[in-house]
Amino acid sequence: MPISCSRLLIASLFLTLTLPLRAQQADPIVRVYVLSRVAPQSITVRATDGPLTVYANRDNIPVHTLLPGETVTIDRVGDRVRITTPAGAMQATVGEVVPSNGSVVTIRTGMHRRVYHGALSVEIDNGRRAMRLVNYVPLEDYVASVVAGEYPFNEMEGVKAQAVLARTYALRAAGNHDAYDLVDDTRAQVYEGIEKETDVTRTAAEATRGQVLSYRGELVEALYFSSSGGHTASNEDIWNTRPVPYLRGRPDPYDSAAPDHRWSTSASTSELLRALGRRFGGSVSGFEITRRAPSGRVLSVRLRGSRSQTVTASQFRSVVTSAFGSRMLRSTHFSVERRGNRYVFNGRGFGHGVGMSQFGARGQARQGRSYRDILSFYFTNTSIDFHDSALVSRPNIATNTPHRTRPTPRAEAHAAPQQEPVRIAATPLLPAPRATQHASIESAPTWSGRAETSGRPRRTAW
Repeated sequence: MPISCSRLLIASLFLTLTLPLRAQQADPIVRVYVLSRVAPQSITVRATDGPLTVYANRDNIPVHTLLPGETVTIDRVGDRVRITTPAGAMQATVGEVVPSNGSVVTIRTGMHRRVYHGALSVEIDNGRRAMRLVNYVPLEDYVASVVAGEYPFNEMEGVKAQAVLARTYALRAAGNHDAYDLVDDTRAQVYEGIEKETDVTRTAAEATRGQVLSYRGELVEALYFSSSGGHTASNEDIWNTRPVPYLRGRPDPYDSAAPDHRWSTSASTSELLRALGRRFGGSVSGFEITRRAPSGRVLSVRLRGSRSQTVTASQFRSVVTSAFGSRMLRSTHFSVERRGNRYVFNGRGFGHGVGMSQFGARGQARQGRSYRDILSFYFTNTSIDFHDSALVSRPNIATNTPHRTRPTPRAEAHAAPQQEPVRIAATPLLPAPRATQHASIESAPTWSGRAETSGRPRRTAW
């Protein structure tokens, strides 16, 4: 259902209401739960190129200021953190590290090392019995790093298209959680800090600064994937969701150079049937494709056996990739035949197929098309607008609470295609199923729905 512009503004306000006043930036701030899959019990933070100020318990009084070369260690001690600086140790509910004068925060935990722009907060995630590290990173620094992790090509117009989608995705995710907006891995967008950035991605982020993709004044579902195989997909053909007007499948002639444009694989018959039985119950003796979309993508598969049933193509694909790896069944655009003791799959493309093909974007860039052309091609009747970061205040990280009072929203103008970009605010998520932040392939995406990629681009999030 449509979401009002006032609700868009509320989400925008929530995003920037979490920005540390001590580390004010011109950009909005994105709260990223970093190293979330590592579940750290202890971290060491080092000051490298400038001073870092350490705070505890959301108090405005500094605990210590680290000079370049000095470190602070933060450990989990039950449900509290222990902060050990050169001046001594103390326990707290939360520790904060805030850089000065544009300095960076360097973190090490175990074998993992990261360097981040912006501030860092550390508190206990009791559900995971680990420390939760949240990087308060300026939006454009986040975009430059994410694009490097998600889009490894150098054709500038394609990189700029990816930058607009990465920014749109991040702003749309504002307020998903009380303590953070995004995680830093394939459940959202891959974010590995400063050292991942390149000259190309920094240039693309700066060239598109503040630009987002919108449909009728609201941020789009910034979906992207590796390769279309010659035809993108409509969202309802992949997930059990209502049709989204700008996510319409269409022929994609720009994707032909993708390594997964056409592919063929095979799987052991007995192993695949056992995997299907484990997932759906009963004994499965075979299966057949029962329905396809006009684009050729499979919509449903009927399982034969002790419990004959029909499953969606996405559910079927999830089982195959879980059993044999992500490259066995690279999309739902496939045919299958049984040859002796093996099933042979012939298919097209890699990924869910909804939104922007990354190889297709590269192909368009190589043909001289602009990033605006690329995004307009993959997202029907959308426009590029500016997110308005000037609408909000920026409170102190030490005193901010998740439910802080927000200013009254005001109406925003709708964007008109082909006009000068207007300013819009961030959009809350559509009311799609949200079992996890990045849904499994058999369910709807979280509509923070993001990349599904392969080799180059480098990985698939299932």
